[in-house]
Parts: sequence; structure tokens; C-alpha cells
Amino acid sequence: VEVERIRGRAHDKLMNKLAAARHKAEEKRAEAEAKRNRQAAKTEQQAEFIRRTGRIPSSFSCWSWCS
Repeated sequence: VEVERIRGRAHDKLMNKLAAARHKAEEKRAEAEAKRNRQAAKTEQQAEFIRRTGRIPSSFSCWSWCS
């Protein structure tokens, strides 16, 4: 009886740990997706500026993504 209780507690503890890890992974996944969306929006704005004006903005340089 005592062994079953200990085993049950250990199982519950493991399940809680796994759930916390899943939750943390989901948060990181959501943050990565949000970051991708922000970057895509920024790139779209830069492309629109280039289309509209016909010139590359000064902030858009090779150094920002070459280094």
C-alpha cells in the first residue's frame, strides 16, 4: 500500500514536470512565431518603401545582416 502511494506521487510529480515542459515549449514556439511575424511585417514595410520611392533606405544596409 505504501509503495503504491509513493509510486502514485512520483507519477504525479513526473506528469506535472512534463506538463510544465510542454507549456514552456509552447510559449517559446509562440514567441518564435510572433518574432517571425514581426520580421515579416518589417520586411514588407521595407519592400513597400523601396517600391514606392525606388531607393533603398539608409537603415537597410548589408551590415545589419552580413555580420
